[in-house]
Amino acid sequence: MTDDVTNATRGASTRVDDSADTDPQPPGRLRRAAERVRAALTDTRVLVLLLLADLVTVLGAGAIWLALGGEPTVVGVTAGALLAFGAAMLPLIGRRDADGAPPLWPPFVLVVIPLAVLSVGLPAWGTWAFLDSRPVDVTHSVELDASPPLVDGDTVVAAVRTDTPKPQLGIVFDVAPHDPAAPVCVPGSELTVTYTAGAGKSQVQTGTAGTEFTFALGRGMTDIKLSVLLHAEQGCELNLSVASAQLDD
Repeated sequence: MTDDVTNATRGASTRVDDSADTDPQPPGRLRRAAERVRAALTDTRVLVLLLLADLVTVLGAGAIWLALGGEPTVVGVTAGALLAFGAAMLPLIGRRDADGAPPLWPPFVLVVIPLAVLSVGLPAWGTWAFLDSRPVDVTHSVELDASPPLVDGDTVVAAVRTDTPKPQLGIVFDVAPHDPAAPVCVPGSELTVTYTAGAGKSQVQTGTAGTEFTFALGRGMTDIKLSVLLHAEQGCELNLSVASAQLDD
């Protein structure tokens, strides 16, 4: 009798194991997320909020993209395609299958659209913000309106044109003897640099060669002109050059 009980127990255990093997596996995370979204959309207010989130996210991202210099055609086509794709989900959400259950994936697409926009847009915006915050080197963009040699009292116009305007310019000039064999008179030389902004307001700074002259330009200045007046000892003939120049915030 003991053997019969043992065999029966083993048979029951085998049936339990077989049943466990044939049970369907639990749905994956993505499916569970889609099921939660479908359940939430039984409330019409949730659907309205979801549509509003899609609209705000897509249009907001498009506006920022345009402000950062995006091509209007590309921005418009991309935003329109995303909104049209989201709108195409609405008729599908209202359908029912043979069992009367609402569809699973169309509601989930309305959640994916803003998440996709944010997952792409935020890193892109962060990268742009980092690159935009760095100084812009314009050393080789500075043009000097001068015919060396320069002597005391000569004025040189330094012009900078840039496609990346920033509100501040820092520039360093270098002065060297025109004739290397002539007496060295660079240490006693000075420069008076003047930047004339709009409305006749001027910023004037004086310093020796190697001094960094810093000027507040304001926003959106792409053409910058500085007046450089040379103060040198009598008889000195000098050359003027730009050691460094950069635009910064």
